[in-house]
This record gives sequence, structure tokens and C-alpha cells, in this order.
Amino acid sequence: MSLKKLTLPLLGALSAIALAAASPASAEVKFGQITPLTGASSVVGLDMQRGADLALERINAGYDVPQVSGDAVKVGPGLLGEPLTLIVEDDESDATAAMDAVRKLVNVDGVSVVIGEYSSGRTLPTGQFTNENKVIQISTGANSPTLRDIGPYFMSAIGLAGAQGPVLVDLAVKLRGATKIATLLPNNPFGVGVEIATCEAAVAAGGECVATIRYEEQKTDYRPELRQLTAPGPDAVIFFAYGADAALIMRQAYELGLDAGDTWIGTEVSNWEADVKDAPQIAEGIRGIEHAVGGDFYDSEYVAAYTAKFGEAPTTAFGAFAYDATIMAALGTQIAGSTDPDAVRNAIIEVSKTYKGLTGDMAMDADGMREVQSYGTFIFTNGKLEPFTP
Repeated sequence: MSLKKLTLPLLGALSAIALAAASPASAEVKFGQITPLTGASSVVGLDMQRGADLALERINAGYDVPQVSGDAVKVGPGLLGEPLTLIVEDDESDATAAMDAVRKLVNVDGVSVVIGEYSSGRTLPTGQFTNENKVIQISTGANSPTLRDIGPYFMSAIGLAGAQGPVLVDLAVKLRGATKIATLLPNNPFGVGVEIATCEAAVAAGGECVATIRYEEQKTDYRPELRQLTAPGPDAVIFFAYGADAALIMRQAYELGLDAGDTWIGTEVSNWEADVKDAPQIAEGIRGIEHAVGGDFYDSEYVAAYTAKFGEAPTTAFGAFAYDATIMAALGTQIAGSTDPDAVRNAIIEVSKTYKGLTGDMAMDADGMREVQSYGTFIFTNGKLEPFTP
């Protein structure tokens, strides 16, 4: 079915203003991306790079971007009369490297938009830096509630983590009849945010948190934390770890004889799926939630092209968030007719209300935060995550 192109004024008042202005002179537009291509989160980081790269390819070729209405808006070819450049920096799954990367993108490369990061612990300081320098940054994986307070030039294409707590507790109650809940989460802004939201939801449901273990990332031994976790006899364990850390924690739990498949409920479970492929028994039966992506539109708009370009299907849910963020940033720049951060920010918010995202409803609030985030439920079985209905 051919797509009917919408004229830009139908995107709202901002579009009309942009069209009324004189056409801008040709200018090179550069976006940056900070993503973990090495280290504990490298599987997710590569997937996010690929998502942004697919969006870049389409923008530079010219692309009919699907809208919620069923119509389309043309983006490109390129932006502001030149091919769009995407400069990707590896943050090495490390906070210091992330800051080095973002300083280079802003101070040396002169990017107008930064796509990323993944970890909230790395996104918070990089977001503060980009905000201070009036460079737009769009989160594609980090979702600590504290990110809302960074400032006007920080935006999020992914729902904040406060929404996960009630979803996780509801799943624990459905699966385990849980009243005694434990949490095993990283000691960073994301982990603390999920812990607080989970324990608040547990109390609201008539239960309690009997253990709240905040572990340090990239250790070599998590057995002490695992023993603390199980000591009070929780009915369910709410769990999250990044990639390689997740694989190590699950392997050590397996070696200790803990039945993670019976009691553990993960959040953002796709981030470790590929990391346990060589020892799938350590994660067998673990259930959890993931940001909702999938369906016929996701398959036709993204998975087919991703697989053709990279030789395999998407490995996590997070590449789709990077894709959505890159497309919206490009549409916002096109509507603004310049790289002025205030004009682009306002245009992105308008675009978010009409753009048909791979990851669902992308509408952002006045703070630039995504308003709604849906989650799917999954079980790890026979070496892969499968949807299930609790």
C-alpha cells in the first residue's frame, strides 16, 4: 500500500512557522551517539548503534516516515541540504569513558544532537554536560526518574523507570502470590529508582520488601549478595543487571543451587538474552518484563530491513529506541530548518505526538520525557525469550 505524504503544516504550528521562514542555506548536520560497544553492556550497545545506523541510512536516502494517522512525512534526503553525519563513540560501559566520549562529540565534533546513553549512571553526567552546553541529548535506554530533572535539552525516547515498579509487583503477585519481595538491582540511579518504585508498589499491594540489595557493577563475585538476598526467604526476587554482569550473577546463583527460574522476575530482560546463550540453563525459566516492541508494524518497518543490513535479527529491544530517537531528531531538525537547540527541541516534542514509533506511543510531555511506556511479559526458555501471558 503506498503512503500518502502529509505536508509539514499538518504536524502543527511549528511546522507552519518553519515553512513560512526563508529556506535555510545548506549546512552539514552532525548527530552523535554514545553507546557501549565494549564492556558489560556491549550486546545492547551494538544493537543501539545498528538501530541509529539504519535510521541514518533511511534519512540520507529520503524516507517516508509513518505517522499515527496512517499517512507519512518525508524526511531527507539528508538534512538542511547535506547528508546527515552520525559520529558514534564507544563509552566502554564505563562512566569516565562516557564523559570523554560526550566531550569529544560536543567540543570537537560539534554535534547538534546526542543519541544515547544506555545506563542511567552514565546518562546522568553526560546529560548534565550536554544540557549545560545547550546540546540536545535523547535517552534511548536510560530511564531513572532522576533524569527528568537534568534540564530542557535532555529528552527521553524511553519511559522512565518509575512505571516499572507496579508492573513488576503485579507480575510477582500473579506468578507467586508474593507478599515478601526482594530486589537485586545495581547501585546506580536506574537501580535505585526501580527499587523505590517496586517497594512502594509492594506496600500498596499489601506486601513488603524484605531485602533490597544494591550491588556494585562489574565485580567478579556476587555470591555474598546472593546469600543476603535469599536469607529472609522472599516469595519473589525483582532482578536487573547489565549484560555480562547478568550472566555472571545468574551463573553464580545457579552454582549456589538457587532456583532463579522459580522466583526471579527480571526487568528489561532482553539486555542479557544474548549473554547467556552459551549457558542457557542458568536462566531457564526466568520470567520478566521488557519494553513493548514487536507486532506486524515493527516487523515490516524495522526487523526486515535490520536483518537484511546486519545479517541477523535485532538482538535486544533497545536498537528500536535508538532508531526512533534518530528519526524524531531528524524530523525535528528538518522542521526547525536549523540546528538551533530550542527550535529543534520544540519541534521534536511536536513530532513525538504524530510519529508512529517502533516502540509505541512516543508522545513527550513538556519536559521532553516520554509519557507512556508499555511492557510485555516474557519467559526465558530453550535458550531464548518467548512472550507469555501470566
